[in-house]
Amino acid sequence: MPLPGLSRCAFVVLGATLLPATSVARDLLPVSAGATQPAPADGSPTEPDRRPGRTPSAAASVQAGGLTLNEQGASYRSGSSRERLQLRLGANTGVDAGASVGVDYARLLNDRWALGVNASAGARRAQDLMFNGLYSPGADLHIGLSLGWLRSTDSYRFHSGSDEVTVNQGSALLRARKQFDRGSLLTHVSASAYLAQARKPDVADRVMTEETATLIRFLVDPREISPGRLQGFSLGLGMAPWPNGDIRIGLGSERLLHRFLDGSTAAQRRLSASLDVRHTLPGCWQVEGSVASGVASNRFSLGVRKGPWMLAASRDASRQAQSSQTRLVAGLNLPLGQAAPVCRSAAGGSLPALQRLDEVFTRPSQLPTRAMARVDPTARPSLLASLDKSGLAGATATATPEALILSLVDPAIAVADLFINGLQVANVGANGQPLLWVQGTSLYIGVGRLPGIAVGQTVPVEAVVLLAGGGLALVSFNVTGN
Repeated sequence: MPLPGLSRCAFVVLGATLLPATSVARDLLPVSAGATQPAPADGSPTEPDRRPGRTPSAAASVQAGGLTLNEQGASYRSGSSRERLQLRLGANTGVDAGASVGVDYARLLNDRWALGVNASAGARRAQDLMFNGLYSPGADLHIGLSLGWLRSTDSYRFHSGSDEVTVNQGSALLRARKQFDRGSLLTHVSASAYLAQARKPDVADRVMTEETATLIRFLVDPREISPGRLQGFSLGLGMAPWPNGDIRIGLGSERLLHRFLDGSTAAQRRLSASLDVRHTLPGCWQVEGSVASGVASNRFSLGVRKGPWMLAASRDASRQAQSSQTRLVAGLNLPLGQAAPVCRSAAGGSLPALQRLDEVFTRPSQLPTRAMARVDPTARPSLLASLDKSGLAGATATATPEALILSLVDPAIAVADLFINGLQVANVGANGQPLLWVQGTSLYIGVGRLPGIAVGQTVPVEAVVLLAGGGLALVSFNVTGN
């Protein structure tokens, strides 16, 4: 519409359709011919990773006293019957490339209480902290609690491309164990329940540009991350069905849940089972074997010990898109300044103090070592603006997730008047911020701040802009509700 006092330097944007981002957040937009196809919103780490590190297909280790060396790094371990310390230094490759350090410490405070801590930090990827506590009201009953915090950085593939996102996660585990006399068939029963909850990260939206011979379209990728919630429980049973023999059986169930932006959910439920068999032979020989099936992998191992010597082979077959692990370990325990280990039969059992120390020294295997988060597949790109190139009249257009930016040929100074559907209105939105404003020398159109419009309704908008050269420009466009 003509405006009084408007000079001939009027500027018109034709055929512009601006859709409020909040109204089309769930509409999948087709990609125009010749435009770049957005990457699918997949590639997220969706399974809890229970392994503290990864190794090549085969790894060997050498142990001398408390010092252990292997392809992953080095560790030093020392302690007594009431205290234990382990220091770890590693150098990871692949997706977790970089140095990593860790410390594990445990101490028996008295006959009832024991405390421990597990801490690790990588150069880039993850920081992990776990506190373990154990209360033993009697020599045959133990109640433990573990509380953990994890920060993990992973690469997530959004519609607008891959990006690294850091996710925080908390976890807790409650367990109880009842032991029986070694002379009975049943040696112990145990139960545990655990929970891990990732926190939703704040990831900024990103603008995607599609350009054809006649149109420029700006789309906003919401880049939503759905945090996971893991709940599980397990039951354990120990038996001594024959002299010097020990069998341990474990059963468990886990449920991993993700909630999405549109109200839908994705749940994965898996059962886990494990079997450990140990038998002590005459001459201080001990044979050990185990098999376990869990949410992250299937594990198999077989080993033999003879005094200070040890030989073992294991296979960790991952259920995720990660490399499986095969290990062959030969070791020799050479005590330095300590008494040589005493050979005991399985029927002799272990000292209660050593069992309690193990409970708080070892990080709970049920709690994930990587954040459980994934890209929300229901958060799809929404159209911010579509511009007809023929109407730009030499101006250039860019965008942020909140506004369309027009850089006029003659730099803009301020917005003089604003008309919506032919009526002059105040240049203020419901949130008290301007609908259009000048920043630097460019005109910003706050698409998300424009008044709500009914679906399918098209409303013309016109703005009179003061220019640095002293003239006026008319910027006009249409807003379509959707």
